[in-house]
Amino acid sequence: MKSLLRILYVIVIYGFTLTNVAGGEAHFPRTFLTYENAYSHMNILSSDKMKGRDTPSPELDSAAAYIAKNFASYGVSPIQGQYYHTYSVKEFDLGSPTRLACKNKDSIHVFMLKHDFIPFSISGEAEIKDASLVFAGFGWVDSSKNYDDFAAIDVRDKIVVMIGGMPTFGIARQSSEGEGRERGIRTKVRNARLRGAKGVIIFSNPLLRMKLRPVGYPFPSLYPALSGEKMPLVYDDGTVETMPVVHAGEKIASLLFGSVESLRTLVSRMDSLSLPQSFDFTKDIKISDFTVTFVTKKTPVKNVMGIIKGAKSKGEYIVIGAHYDHVGFSRPQSKQKDSIFNGADDNASGTTGLLLLAQSMATIADELQRDIVFVAFSGEEKGLYGSRAFVETSPLPLQQCVAMFNMDMIGRNDSNTLSVGGNSRCPELAELNEKENQKMSNPFTIKYDAEQFFFRSDQANFAKKKIPVLFYFSGEHADYHKVTDEISKINFDKLLRITELCGRTVVKTANVHGRLPYSPQKGDE
Repeated sequence: MKSLLRILYVIVIYGFTLTNVAGGEAHFPRTFLTYENAYSHMNILSSDKMKGRDTPSPELDSAAAYIAKNFASYGVSPIQGQYYHTYSVKEFDLGSPTRLACKNKDSIHVFMLKHDFIPFSISGEAEIKDASLVFAGFGWVDSSKNYDDFAAIDVRDKIVVMIGGMPTFGIARQSSEGEGRERGIRTKVRNARLRGAKGVIIFSNPLLRMKLRPVGYPFPSLYPALSGEKMPLVYDDGTVETMPVVHAGEKIASLLFGSVESLRTLVSRMDSLSLPQSFDFTKDIKISDFTVTFVTKKTPVKNVMGIIKGAKSKGEYIVIGAHYDHVGFSRPQSKQKDSIFNGADDNASGTTGLLLLAQSMATIADELQRDIVFVAFSGEEKGLYGSRAFVETSPLPLQQCVAMFNMDMIGRNDSNTLSVGGNSRCPELAELNEKENQKMSNPFTIKYDAEQFFFRSDQANFAKKKIPVLFYFSGEHADYHKVTDEISKINFDKLLRITELCGRTVVKTANVHGRLPYSPQKGDE
């Protein structure tokens, strides 16, 4: 009965039924899907000259120019006269003043930046004077376990002190839990911010290390000798974060808790009881100065976009996307050591597929009932910045976008299997893809096991706008984000077959009558 009701709902609301899912008679042409074409694109995009296509970098701009030049040569038109959709990112370093001082009764204790505390990269800028302190345990909230470190305290307008990591819930801690892998810093800070806190001080778990040393983020101004360290980078959405967040060391722990050993005893009690041990610090102890300052540089970054206008289109369009950025290069210890993250599979493979599809579909514009928009996204590796910018400042009406297809890492692993994500959000689109797969001369075994990666690639930002998506992915491998992700390891036959399947499904979707439905899933909000 529920299935029948869903079909009737879809017919009424979207004018779409499974009987017309095949769409028009347009067929995807395979003419340009050749090894030679694919190798030529990837050989340029993943070459050492591109230096890993970091966001931002001159090499990323070179890759953008290459993609735009090919779009133009294929007859793919610019959008509103532009092949580039530009947005900004912000790089920042610690500036002056950056201070932390506490008042204990009549004494002022001034702590040293780098030696006693270091801001995290997620810290905001602020100047806070004369603020009360409150201890919020791990800063953790888990409704499924009826656990809330904030339940018995009021953190409004206070500085929240926390311990790294999370509650054990009765499970023994692993001594190998590393300094840089303490979980959930962003979640802790968000929990405090939502409850009105002014700032956050975090200590490493004293049960896991003998000495509490501040790590925070290795800002270049603090560690100039580490020339390979880069400034933090964030998407420029016009907002300014105002909550300072620092990682603190032993001197601060000793002042607040009496000694590191006292803090160790407190955390041991938290573990043994698996209950919050939150409390307000005595009024004798306050933060007298909590100041974080950043020096910020804004940099424009490009998505590359183009459009094929369907001859029978009424303004609706489909997006085909792939991110063309990667993670750049490291500082080599020797000239003989490889230091460039070429990113052949991640994601020169998907970008190659995007270029092949653009060239192919430009030849069948007369057969399409919807427009096809091609977007090579930047900033994916930094946090899906390019696709976020595209959906937030789209050059085309986003409500006219009927579907989005994303190719990310499509050139490795078993030749006959393909991971697909997004199927639960629009089963009808997944069914189209299944049908086209079966029509191929060498169909894939499709596995719907990409959900764990779903929010790590660009289709996620379209799904959050309730646009049906499909995510093509050939899986992680031992060379993921390593200098060994090179063209020599690409399975070009698989890349071409995935590209063909994507193209075939896009063509059918372009000619489907009515709009495809969307079923929101957890995390889409």
